[in-house]
Amino acid sequence: MNFENQVVLITGASQGIGRCLAIDFAKQGATVVGCGRSRERLQETLDEIRAVSPMSTVIACDVGDRAQVRAMVSAAVEDFGKIDILINNAGIGMRRPFAETSLDTVEEIMRTNFLGMVYCTHEVLPSMVTRGDGHIVNISSGSGHIGTLNMTAYCASKFAMNGFSESLYHELRPLGIYVSLVSPGPVETDFSRSFADVPPKSPPSLAVTPQAVSRAVIKTIERRRFEVVMPRWLALVCRLKRIAPNLFRAAAQRTFRRHVVGKAPRGI
Repeated sequence: MNFENQVVLITGASQGIGRCLAIDFAKQGATVVGCGRSRERLQETLDEIRAVSPMSTVIACDVGDRAQVRAMVSAAVEDFGKIDILINNAGIGMRRPFAETSLDTVEEIMRTNFLGMVYCTHEVLPSMVTRGDGHIVNISSGSGHIGTLNMTAYCASKFAMNGFSESLYHELRPLGIYVSLVSPGPVETDFSRSFADVPPKSPPSLAVTPQAVSRAVIKTIERRRFEVVMPRWLALVCRLKRIAPNLFRAAAQRTFRRHVVGKAPRGI
């Protein structure tokens, strides 16, 4: 697929997967619009992508703020006339028992991971529908398929993203607009490292690099696939859960149980 003359909007482009995506799309000839909350880190991304894509730009934006998203998308459309591809990548997370998690934290995670995706998608859709063309890629997680101990808010945000994406796929496909969902395992970024040592630790075999995720996203767009779970080992685990959910849940409970904080009542 030729990405020349394509305008690609990437959220969370200041680091990690988002920065890799911005660099890779710029190298393939796309005009990249990267957004993120950190102006300093966005500038670092811009310095890299401008070397191969002089028209590319970055816009500081908190995707959890509806007004900021509207202004960001409006500015991008005004400057470039369209957005061909939207990649909803921005996300935050943590690992902590739900009973010890403040509701403010839960709301912040849902606002960034889920509502931020909703806001961005809602803003870019009118121009895509008018043109009868476009592609929306949502970066989910293995935690959007498998409930993970001490990650209730994060899992909830990604499960919500998955359901949203599947429903939106059916709405938009007849209109010429594609929706894709990419679910990687733990990604080797500062995001994952911030709680990598908090139990239960993810198996090393499920880990992927930001570069691998970026390549998977580009391939998914080229092949117009709806869903990709990576690595293959994680895809097999997710398939097992679908086939034998009760067996899978029992095995997971045996694994997670020793990491539960607190004492269970007698008889449980």
